[in-house]
Amino acid sequence: MKYSIFLAISPVFVINAFAESFDPAPIKVTDGFMVVPQVSASVKYDDNIYDQEDDTTSSAIYIVTPSIKFGVDDGINRYGGSYRLTSASYENGSEDNYTDHTLSLLAHTEYTDRHRTDFSLSYANLHEDRGSGLSEGNSSFFDQPIKYNELNARGYYQFGGLNAIMRIGGGVNFSDVDYRNFIVTTRFDDVSKLTFFADADYQAGNVTYLTFDVSTTDVQYDELEVGQESGDNRDSSALVGFRWLGLGKTTATAKVGYQYKTFESESRENFSGNTVELGATWKPQEYSTFDISFSRAAEDSSTVGDYILEINSGLAWKQSWTEDFDTSLSFSYTDEDYIGFSRNDKTKNLALNLNYTVTRWIKLQAGYQFTDKNSTETDISYDKNAVNLGIVVAL
Repeated sequence: MKYSIFLAISPVFVINAFAESFDPAPIKVTDGFMVVPQVSASVKYDDNIYDQEDDTTSSAIYIVTPSIKFGVDDGINRYGGSYRLTSASYENGSEDNYTDHTLSLLAHTEYTDRHRTDFSLSYANLHEDRGSGLSEGNSSFFDQPIKYNELNARGYYQFGGLNAIMRIGGGVNFSDVDYRNFIVTTRFDDVSKLTFFADADYQAGNVTYLTFDVSTTDVQYDELEVGQESGDNRDSSALVGFRWLGLGKTTATAKVGYQYKTFESESRENFSGNTVELGATWKPQEYSTFDISFSRAAEDSSTVGDYILEINSGLAWKQSWTEDFDTSLSFSYTDEDYIGFSRNDKTKNLALNLNYTVTRWIKLQAGYQFTDKNSTETDISYDKNAVNLGIVVAL
C-alpha cells in the first residue's frame, strides 16, 4: 500500500492588518425578511478519484458552490430555508463532472412557553462519485456518476418549558431515495423510510438531564430484484442516558439501549443487540475545543449482506489562533461488519483544515485529507490523499 504526503500551505501571504471575523451581512428584502448570498470556489487534487486498490487515477477538481439562505427570525420563531448548488469539473475528464442541487425549508414556532413545533423539508438532486456507493469497487462499469433524488420531511412537537424539570416530545420523519440513471440495476435500491419517534428530558441536577429516546422505522424498497430476498424491514430502538450541560468545561451525552431490526424475509438474519451513542465536547479555553464521539448500531446495507453492524469513533480539535485564523484537525475510525456476507471493512480518515478571514466578507481555506480503507473483500481496499485550496465570498 502506498502512502503519499501533500503539504497544504495556507495562503497567509495576503494577510490584511485590518482583517476581522468572517460575518456575512444579511440583505433586507422586506420588513423582517432577510437573505444571505454566498459563493465559494476551490481547487482540489485527489490522487485516487475512483477509490481503487491498484492502478489509481488522479485528477484536479474545480468546484464552485453558490448558495443563499433566507428567512424571518423574530428571536423566538424562525421561518426560512436555503438553496445550494455545487458544480464540479474534473481535469481528468468530463465524464465525472457533476452538478448537485439542495433546497431546504424550515419552520420553528413557539405557541407558548411550553408548546413548540419544528417542521423541515428538503429536496436534493445528488450524486455518488464513481467507485463509491452503489459503484463501490466497480467504477469501470459506470461511465458517469450515479445520480439520485433525496427527499426528507420531518415534523416534531415538544411540550414543556425550556427551564422545566421535564420536557417530552415526539414526531415523524419521512425519507425517500430515488435513483435517476442506470435504472436497470439502481432501481432495486430505491427506498423509503417512515420513522415515528419520541423523546423526553428529565432534569436530575443543575446541569444533568436524564434522557429517553424511542423510535421505529419502516424500511420499504420500491422494487425487488428477481432471485433476491426482500430487504424490507422494521428497525426499532430504545435508549436511555444522560446529558451534561456546562459541567465545568465539558458538555456530554451518553446513551445506551437496545435495537431490533426485523426483516420481512425469513431468509435474512434479524438483529437484536446493544446500541450506543456517546459524545463529549471539552473546551479548556475559549479559543480551543475538543470533540470525541462513539456509536454502535445496525445499519442497512446498500451493497451486499443483510445489514451492517457499524462502529464509529471520532476525535476532533479546533483551535482559534487569532480572531482571523483557525485550524481544525480530526480523525475518525469506522468498523463495518457485514452480516449475511463474509466481509469486514475498516476505514481511517485524517483531515486538516485551515481558515483565514481576510475581511468580514472574504475567507480563505486550505485542507488536506487522508483516507485508508482495508476490506476482506477484493477490490474494496484503497488509500487516497486529497488537498484543496479555496475562497468563500459573501456580502
